[in-house]
Amino acid sequence: MKVRIEVWIQLLGMLGVLGGLVFVGLEMKQSQLIAIGAQLQARTELRAQAQLAPFEGNIDVARVSFLDWEEMTDDQKLAKGMQQRYRWILLENNFHQNNLGLLPTETREQGLIFAQTRKSECHLRDWMPINADPAFAEFLDSLPDECADQ
Repeated sequence: MKVRIEVWIQLLGMLGVLGGLVFVGLEMKQSQLIAIGAQLQARTELRAQAQLAPFEGNIDVARVSFLDWEEMTDDQKLAKGMQQRYRWILLENNFHQNNLGLLPTETREQGLIFAQTRKSECHLRDWMPINADPAFAEFLDSLPDECADQ
């Protein structure tokens, strides 16, 4: 059975077209992931701005990070809690960006340490996300709970 050269050329041409379609499909998937990541980032920025807006022009808020919880006034505790919620918003964004494959491993590891530190601050537990995305809530539940005995 002899195959003509035209058949081989057509076969190679079809393989080339098929390879091109696979490449285009992969590029579209990557573009979609980047677009989803950008959308998540934009939403996080809006949530963060809303959380931080009351602090504008209030330099005293910066001091709450250096005060002991027991020594704070109610307003300072509120400010500290709002800072904590802001941190959780950032951590949730990093979690989703990581799941999309858009964060380097080092950043992911830093975020894990940061999340464990935030969760271990028992006096700020009320500021943890209570209606978080189910995947993020599962991630939070997987972290050690140093406050469970308190």
